[in-house]
Amino acid sequence: MRSTLSLLRGLIVIKRHAGPLFRLFSKPLASLGLFLIRTIGIPSYRILFFLRRLFVRVVRPTKHRVLRIITNRYTVHVMMVFLIVSVVFVNVKTREVRAETFGQKSIFYSLVAVDQSEVVEVVKASDRLERPATPVAYLDDTVLDARAHIDFDEEGASYATPVTGGDSTAVASVPSRTETETYTVQDGDTLGKIAMQYGLNLSTILWANNLTFRSTIRPGAELKILPTDGVLYTVRSGDTLLAIAKRYSTEVDTIRKYNEFSAPDRLSIGAELLIAGGEPPAQQAAPRRTASVAQLFTTPASKAQKSADSDVVGGWVWPTNWHTITQYYGWRHTGVDIDGDYTTHSYAAHEGVVIYAGWRSGYGLTVEIDHGNGYVTRYGHHSEIYVKVGDVMQAGDVLARTGTTGHSTGTHLHFEVIKNGKFQNPLDYVR
Repeated sequence: MRSTLSLLRGLIVIKRHAGPLFRLFSKPLASLGLFLIRTIGIPSYRILFFLRRLFVRVVRPTKHRVLRIITNRYTVHVMMVFLIVSVVFVNVKTREVRAETFGQKSIFYSLVAVDQSEVVEVVKASDRLERPATPVAYLDDTVLDARAHIDFDEEGASYATPVTGGDSTAVASVPSRTETETYTVQDGDTLGKIAMQYGLNLSTILWANNLTFRSTIRPGAELKILPTDGVLYTVRSGDTLLAIAKRYSTEVDTIRKYNEFSAPDRLSIGAELLIAGGEPPAQQAAPRRTASVAQLFTTPASKAQKSADSDVVGGWVWPTNWHTITQYYGWRHTGVDIDGDYTTHSYAAHEGVVIYAGWRSGYGLTVEIDHGNGYVTRYGHHSEIYVKVGDVMQAGDVLARTGTTGHSTGTHLHFEVIKNGKFQNPLDYVR
């Protein structure tokens, strides 16, 4: 109790002596605070109050006008028309969007997608996306982008087959023959149709009858139909079986198998021999002719124009508009994949006759052309075909529109070269 009273007495003493001291120091601070309130606080409050009244005076009527505009029935009609036009525009623009890249520009896609792409090779690509006036050759400068689509036309797949023309079942159902027949051309016949009917390559029909792709057959004409693919050879003076076999890259036993001889290995001049699996020997190149020195520095205008406008190499041309290879020919892939979209087309890589135009399992909408000499080219995954079986095509003629039908992950051309029933590397022929 005593300690409490002592504490209270001490506080009273402190208050009695500290009060005047506190007033001495607080009086200048109070004067400063009063000055700041009068010079800054009150004017600032007046300015804020004025701005608040001005804002309310301007915004309140505007708010009512905006609300009236939004709720107006004509405004609703205009908004609906705008919405419809926007939807139509977006749907029209989607035709320019590729199937495999649809939606990839959205924010959601960028958030969830993981880019695992790898650029195989980057070089200069062709800037000409539209079909030129003349065939375009493959350029070594090509963009190879692994992000682009590929297909699944693999040699191990059940549908990836070098059998060309009609279905393989139709070819297998043709009865075997041992002798050459004579066929009389009927109304509506085409060379490709006749070859398919007998299970032969178109080249065999052409060789046996001294025809070309440009030849015209008429009803009533007779054609020689060999029992198997190959050529007929007329024996000449001095011929031997060994020499003939060497010339046509075959075996003597193969020639004996398909031909009858009056005596062992006895050849009769003028007799016809069936060379099974053979093909006409390549023609020798014309001998070079020397030119005058003046011609070395002058080129005729027509020849120069042809050289500048044509990219034909050995009669072969690049089979589509674009030059971006997305997948090469390889151990499992049966051709090359060339990038494209729904504005690009496929073109005949060489002159020949259409032997197939339609749906082929895995390849989708497919066109096949027989070029003779055992060569067939195949063009797959189209969205629309412009040709039919029997059409005679020149190098660079339009065949179909690029698409993504069949076993495909995007719009592109799958291009194959088949020689004597075996897949070849297309880049050995088109450059």
